[in-house]
Amino acid sequence: MINSFGFQRQWGIRASRSREASLYLHKSSIGVESQKGTVYLLGSGPGDPDLLTVQAVKLLQSASLVVSDRLVSKEILSLIKCELKVANKRPGCADEAQDEINRWVIDAASEGRDVVRLKIGDPFLFGRGGEEILEYRKHGIKSKVLPGLSSSYTAPLAATIPLTHRGVANQVLISTGFGRNATYVDLPSYNSECTVVLLMAVGRIDEIATSLVAEKGFPGSTPVCIVEKATTPDERLIHGNLQTIAAIAKAMEAKPPATIIIGDVVRCLQPSQHLAALA
Repeated sequence: MINSFGFQRQWGIRASRSREASLYLHKSSIGVESQKGTVYLLGSGPGDPDLLTVQAVKLLQSASLVVSDRLVSKEILSLIKCELKVANKRPGCADEAQDEINRWVIDAASEGRDVVRLKIGDPFLFGRGGEEILEYRKHGIKSKVLPGLSSSYTAPLAATIPLTHRGVANQVLISTGFGRNATYVDLPSYNSECTVVLLMAVGRIDEIATSLVAEKGFPGSTPVCIVEKATTPDERLIHGNLQTIAAIAKAMEAKPPATIIIGDVVRCLQPSQHLAALA
């Protein structure tokens, strides 16, 4: 089957090819685009290099340039042998940093270089991947999206938290903590059978927890777990409930990358010594 990028889909791992044949694809196209490189939007997963896809490892080892998100783990960055540029996308300067990323990628691809745009987690899930593709298209640059494991489900797995569990939760809501232009995201009202997973929200856990209890009907006793730097050697679990989690997170200096899980699933598989703290 031919996909929308003109690549032949095949099961399994492709046969070994030269670097020119494997990365510099379709350079024989007619017109100006034949001189431009391809951008590969690659998901790096939550942080453990063992959770990279085989496809991801091949690209990272054969790329001409990798442009990486700031929060991609150092363990994954250590696999890169080519030129590496890391975005300085911090709160308050995200738009300026995104412009810089786009400029790096577009300039390199316009020179005929194939670029791996390395994104934390999954390229699309709150990762601006779609916006980047639209920007590349304005400059006649081809792009290809390659899957990565999202922390929205790998972080709970690392913490032994099932997002769904019979008799506890049969729905999952995944949301960002920051909307466009740093606006607040309007989360839905309480549903005891729905697990809420928040990405990019640890800096707003105080306001979010307060809003869920005061405005959305969540019990203050609803369990919460913050999974910080999931699957890496620095992974840390911060437990509490909606009444206590903000103070606990502040005391423990919780930092991104972090995934927040809210709901009764947080405690359904926890060892007995944790249950008292979650009550």
